[in-house]
Amino acid sequence: MSALIHILEQAMEDRPENTVEVMNVSSKKQIVIWGVWCVVFPAALAVFFARALPLVYNEWLEILSFLTLLLIASVFPIRFRDTNIVPLHGIALAVFLQFGLMIEMFVMQLAVLTSLLSLRLTKTELYRIPLNSLVFFTVSLVSAGVYYSLGGITENLSEVQLSVMLFPIAAYAFTYFFLNNWLIFLIRKYVVKLRKTKFFDEALKMEAVSAVLIIPIGVTLVLLYEQIGMIAVFLIGIPLLSLSLILKIYNQSEITNRLLKKVSSFGYRVNGNLSVNSINELFTKTVTSIFPVDKAFIYEVHNGNLKVTQAYHASTKTKLYLKNGDNISLKVLDEGRTIYIPAAGEKEETDKEDIWGDTQSVISVPAMSNKEVTGIITLGSSRKYAFEKNHLMLLEIMANYLAVALQNAKNYELKKNESERCPLTGLYNFRYFENLLFEKFDMSGNKEDFAIILLDLDHFKRINDSYGHQSGNEVLLQVADVLVNTVGSFGTLARYGGEEFVILMEGTNVKFAEKMAESLRENIENHLFVVTDDLDTGERKSVRLTASIGVAGKTEPGESAMSVLRNADRAMYTGAKQKGRNRVSHF
Repeated sequence: MSALIHILEQAMEDRPENTVEVMNVSSKKQIVIWGVWCVVFPAALAVFFARALPLVYNEWLEILSFLTLLLIASVFPIRFRDTNIVPLHGIALAVFLQFGLMIEMFVMQLAVLTSLLSLRLTKTELYRIPLNSLVFFTVSLVSAGVYYSLGGITENLSEVQLSVMLFPIAAYAFTYFFLNNWLIFLIRKYVVKLRKTKFFDEALKMEAVSAVLIIPIGVTLVLLYEQIGMIAVFLIGIPLLSLSLILKIYNQSEITNRLLKKVSSFGYRVNGNLSVNSINELFTKTVTSIFPVDKAFIYEVHNGNLKVTQAYHASTKTKLYLKNGDNISLKVLDEGRTIYIPAAGEKEETDKEDIWGDTQSVISVPAMSNKEVTGIITLGSSRKYAFEKNHLMLLEIMANYLAVALQNAKNYELKKNESERCPLTGLYNFRYFENLLFEKFDMSGNKEDFAIILLDLDHFKRINDSYGHQSGNEVLLQVADVLVNTVGSFGTLARYGGEEFVILMEGTNVKFAEKMAESLRENIENHLFVVTDDLDTGERKSVRLTASIGVAGKTEPGESAMSVLRNADRAMYTGAKQKGRNRVSHF
């Protein structure tokens, strides 16, 4: 019986990213399902009242005892690894043999309804109630038809020999099992449209094992009931429920261990040499593979406020934009503790903002580093009670992994930036530029055309001598701004040293580089630079500058990038500096 319900539970616990696939049934199909059920169910109910009601009156206590066992079994399935082993096959068989088809159909409908309600279905999944109901109407009718056609009888088993009934019982059990799983396969493939659907899979194997083990229990229950009455229900039921609870605890520990391995793997990977963006993306990917989420928000705490770094709707991968964080995450930041909202109706936080929409469950944890909240992780699910206690623990561990990894990545990027950038202008330094040339064109064997522009400010020493070295630094900063605005995304700009700057232009020819160099020369010449006269009055004064520029490009296939740089240097000195300055020279 557990196969159809297993579709949903497996998606929730083991592959939460498939939750949307599981619920992907069009509204038209849902209307058809409800329409068919509204025709079949009242008709079946009418037949039940007409034919089975007298039996219910006469043996209501006995039927109630079997029904109670069936309902308890449906709420507490025996969990083993990723499969529900619900002993409804055997109990349903016992009910059928003892009371007949109509009673079996009635109690099975109640058991199916109880099982589905225990899963806390969302509004979009309510169609599963009529769908399951129709499946088990079909399974019960066809299985009973096979049983009766082979000479099987019900309600008076003590009058016949068990050996005579073994074949009809086996045929009933096989039909019940096969038809149930075959209908589930058809529903998965053509109604729910799951991409990877197989009839013979691991779930079917476990179902078959459970059926082989549980069917004898059902026969034993009937025979024992014939001998000692209702006490047989307790003698069979108590061991079944005890086994269910034991295996449930075992299965929960197995699930937690499996998730801990994923979290551990995340902790190992996230502490590699990853950038801040890569770490956030890996965290989002890992979270959506572990937890049943529909929304995931990652915030960074910046000056006491929340700054969103990742915000995705897990089902559509569309990005959500939040300026100052959501109300629940802000509360976690303020209180410094985890907040768990199992059902939106129990708290009002999710009603305050539109971003939560149909979100039912929310979990929000602080990311701690050095006993300070450095970030907030907030997850939302459209399912009530989607998150369990082990989820809280796992997410808190992941949040702390994230906090430490982000801090390390930021420190690494800061040190890397300091080693690659000029501390005055913020441009790349020559060490970075030299490594870039070597790695991109010499070591990699890149044959792409490129050009290099080398620029030197004319008579820059006069600025330092007239206004002081600090004023010279101010001019260099302003020159850097002019260069950045002129070059833009056309090249890589670096400070060569002193008052010299260099630009790498990839994928272009020398003519274009010469035009760019001329634009640089004109913009510097026409710009009015402002300095502070530190050596005299301290007043702000305007000065003008010019620049001598050399341009060189790759001329031979085997020519090294450093050779091109040296050619640009020659062009600047021999073609621009020595010929009057304030000009562009091509090597």
